[in-house]
Amino acid sequence: MRSVTGALVAALALVLAAPAMGQRRAELNTQASVDERVGSTLTLEKARGKLAQLAAEPDLRGDYTFDLTVGDKGQVLTVFPVGSTIESIPSRNRLKSCLMGLRFDFKVPKGKRFTTRQTLVFP
Repeated sequence: MRSVTGALVAALALVLAAPAMGQRRAELNTQASVDERVGSTLTLEKARGKLAQLAAEPDLRGDYTFDLTVGDKGQVLTVFPVGSTIESIPSRNRLKSCLMGLRFDFKVPKGKRFTTRQTLVFP
């Protein structure tokens, strides 16, 4: 009986500890790694996330190039438009607001910021 209780306690401890260990975000500290992760995340968002909803809008056609600054906890700090062929200004504003609301699944060293240039193309 004791071995069964001990095994159950050990299993319960592992189950309770697993979510805490699995929730840690990777820390990226190079420009190349941030560029790659931001690009892949934006591609996924465009396919099935917040950006996918915007992509369904009929007046959001063209490309949008922007500089995106990511801070400590993967939060978007700034979105600076560099160029765009999207004619609708309200659509560009909604796109910028959507990008500002993103939070990436990584963190950067405390007090450090990375700025990456990205281009989104909407068919």
